[in-house]
Amino acid sequence: MSELEAAKQRIAELEEQLAQTKRQLDLLVRQVFGKKSEQSRYPQLDQLELEIVVEENKAIEGEPPTEPNQKKGGSRKDRKTRGQLLPENLPVEETEIIPLAVQAEPQKWRRIGEEVAERVERYPGRMVRLRVVRPTYVEIEQPYAAPVTAPAPPQLIEGGFLGPQLIVDLVLGKYLYHQPLYRQAQGMEWEFGVKLSLSTLCQTLGRVADLVDPVVRCMSDMMWSSGYVQFDLTPVRCLSREHDRGSFFGQMWVTGAVGGDVIYTWDKSKEAIVAERIVPEWFEGIMQADGGSELACFLKGGKRRDKPPPAITRAGCWAHVRRKFFQAAEGGCPRAKRILRIINLLYRIERVAREEKLEPGQRAQLRERRAARAVRALRRRIDEALREERPKSPVGQASLYALGQWESLLVYLDPENGVVEIDNNSLENAIRPCALGKKNWLFIGDVGAGQRAANFYSLLGSCLRRGINPRDYLSWLFEQLPRATNLTTHTLTPAAYAAQFPEAVPASVA
Repeated sequence: MSELEAAKQRIAELEEQLAQTKRQLDLLVRQVFGKKSEQSRYPQLDQLELEIVVEENKAIEGEPPTEPNQKKGGSRKDRKTRGQLLPENLPVEETEIIPLAVQAEPQKWRRIGEEVAERVERYPGRMVRLRVVRPTYVEIEQPYAAPVTAPAPPQLIEGGFLGPQLIVDLVLGKYLYHQPLYRQAQGMEWEFGVKLSLSTLCQTLGRVADLVDPVVRCMSDMMWSSGYVQFDLTPVRCLSREHDRGSFFGQMWVTGAVGGDVIYTWDKSKEAIVAERIVPEWFEGIMQADGGSELACFLKGGKRRDKPPPAITRAGCWAHVRRKFFQAAEGGCPRAKRILRIINLLYRIERVAREEKLEPGQRAQLRERRAARAVRALRRRIDEALREERPKSPVGQASLYALGQWESLLVYLDPENGVVEIDNNSLENAIRPCALGKKNWLFIGDVGAGQRAANFYSLLGSCLRRGINPRDYLSWLFEQLPRATNLTTHTLTPAAYAAQFPEAVPASVA
């Protein structure tokens, strides 16, 4: 072999090594910085695939036509019914409904058929098949008269396959116990042999969420009429094909009355215009919120208004102020520790008011007698920190934040505002189920599903705030909803349930 041929062979080997190294580098870059999805967004056939398709078509054209083994969709002949999808060993509970006329004089009637409806239901530790049989009768003396069949009992979802108790389990499993639907479906299949598709579960919860929407709206009206509402929001990831990355962060806007209902509202944005849509135009009173830019923009009038909302007073949140000074104290700043000690005194005063179960007027007197002096001393400490500390230091930033919120922080000290809390931590506790849930189900499936999830969180959060067992309330609600009207919606709220069944509310909460 000549030296030229050896050099060419060496060059070819080096080019192959370089190409292999480049492929490994591209793979590493994709794993670290690229998308993990292996799906092609715009699948296209290249020339080789087109040649394969042409060859396959030629081979098919040369063969005699064969009858397909399975008929394509459209025919109902080979489809399985709902009952056939369930295991054969599933217990059956059958109920027969006889028309009243037949019950009165059974000897005059002849049974000619029946109408059967089946549902799958779940009770503690077992699943059953509920079968409702409605026999059809014709009068013996008048065989040509119209047959008689008892009316079907009202159902939560007309023609639905899932029983109300099973729906209660699905709602509690996802929105209270933070279990995604596919995990619940796997559990039912492994434990009872019942295989339900995810589309059936999702569509059922979607229809139920639409049914409870009037109840949630009624709860919202009652909450805003209280005159004192707390406001906060939390981000939730939502899937959407309209975004380049396939998802975006939407917002759960949460409002609540202390000790009352909590209302979730879903929206794609966190702009101040969303708060303008949530807050009724007729609302007058106090709105407590932190120093978030979206709520501050709304309460200051926003970009599209010339003046702030009339008759709305913003109360600040001392917890956010305390948090910033706590972070500065953790860094070893002695001035922040002294300021934090005064803020803790304000919270000790509030704890005394709770332990003694003071009325709003008595709590306002306690604050005026003890907390007002501490707040004046706190203001002097903050002014000193702003004069002597650097603005970019942790204690300087905490002081600037407190000074920017100062007017709203003093609202709770007003003698007429004894009902106002020192912070909105109670509302943040109501947001906790949603924050824990999104660590498990990770995201909302589509934009429309956001408000449906918000409806369930509103019902469950209001039950937990009132000390009501969520399972008992949802079971009662799903039983009453099929017979409800627009005039009776206000009787289906958690507050109405607590008034109707006072024994269901613990004495401490009541």
